[in-house]
Amino acid sequence: MIKKVFTLITAAIISFVAFLPSDAAWASPEKKNEPEIKAESAIIYIGDTSEIIWDKNSETKMEPASITKLMTCLLAAENLDLSKEVEITAEAVNVIPTKIYLQAGEKITVEQLMYAALLKSANDAANALAIEVAGSIENFAVMMNERAAAIGCNSTNFVNPNGLSAEGHISTAKDLAIIAKEALDNETVRKIASTTEYTIPKTNMYEERELYNFNMFLYGGEREVDGQTIAVEKYDGVFGGKTGSLSKDYCTMVTGLDCDGLEVYTVVMGTDMASRFNDMKTLMDYGKANISKYKAFEKGEIFGKVKLKGGSVNKVKAAAAEDGYVNLPEGASASLVTTECVYTDNLKAPIKKGQKIGVIEIYIAGDMYRTVDLIAASDVKTGWFLSKYGISNLQTVILGIVLFLILSFIITIFALRAYNKKKRLARRKAMLEAEARRHMEREEDLRKRNWNF
Repeated sequence: MIKKVFTLITAAIISFVAFLPSDAAWASPEKKNEPEIKAESAIIYIGDTSEIIWDKNSETKMEPASITKLMTCLLAAENLDLSKEVEITAEAVNVIPTKIYLQAGEKITVEQLMYAALLKSANDAANALAIEVAGSIENFAVMMNERAAAIGCNSTNFVNPNGLSAEGHISTAKDLAIIAKEALDNETVRKIASTTEYTIPKTNMYEERELYNFNMFLYGGEREVDGQTIAVEKYDGVFGGKTGSLSKDYCTMVTGLDCDGLEVYTVVMGTDMASRFNDMKTLMDYGKANISKYKAFEKGEIFGKVKLKGGSVNKVKAAAAEDGYVNLPEGASASLVTTECVYTDNLKAPIKKGQKIGVIEIYIAGDMYRTVDLIAASDVKTGWFLSKYGISNLQTVILGIVLFLILSFIITIFALRAYNKKKRLARRKAMLEAEARRHMEREEDLRKRNWNF
């Protein structure tokens, strides 16, 4: 009877444990409502964590179309004064629409050209920016490719600044998501890309121009685009992006979406004009349904100190370069998230504040999820001579004081010994002299006594 009861209890415990969720289940949750889209290539990418939530042929090389202009405007923002007046060249205006019909010799500011490129998707404005930055479209394409390679977009090759179809002008959905993040991280580009409408004042050669953003998720409504009426509802959380098209049957688009503090970038390539916004909405809906933000640590949080040599101090505080966001599976415990610091070996001064000095590895249920850079929380100047042995300036001062005190003590001891010896010798001399005087006095006394006899 007892054995039977024990067997039943054991079976009940095993059944209960079997239904408990495991760490592996948290790490690989079942996705909800897999998106169905017409686009040939697409991606949902978390910019904060570099995580791909979902993709479809995201590394297939295709034409980016006018999404190209995000890179164009990023380089313009990084290299030009927004208020600078640009004189338009004949080379810039020699391009097919979409355009704002710039005139050779017309004068217009860099900022106005950027609004035209990002809102109206004006090819002539993109050309003008490229020529102003690099002197020619060819030179600018080199800069674009160098900038893309610097952020890891190795499947991208730009030939022009506007995105018009050209041999070798290619990218991927994954690369475009990374480029969009880099561009929209720039304060100027984000401000312009999120603007719904803008007016370019009358110039020396053209009347006032009204611009409207093609990214209708920013405001919603109906618009006539290339002969088609497009109806789109405003999508809360969209903070920018860029549309592109080479024909009614080949369109691209990227959007930046705020999902409870996580910035998510969705890209579609190779969809048609009528399906583009539907595809994007499907991806954004899917992203919002499958992303659960958790902050493992905050930007600037200190993660210990890193040893260094050659500095005025021998340790520098290591701070998180950014917030440690993770996409924690729904229902998962925060206790599954752990971190580990890996510091740079053989660190040497001088160190600049913000310099990378290690990484924070973030794990979910023991599996590596992402890394965040550790940066120096302060400057460290080159130290004094002993700093090459890892001894800080303060320690050098303390060591100097200690050595001085020890030396002073030794000198004092020797001085005291010398003084005491001298004193002893003086006492001995005084005693001998006193003894001699007493002896002489006795001798004198004896002589006097002899005289008396």
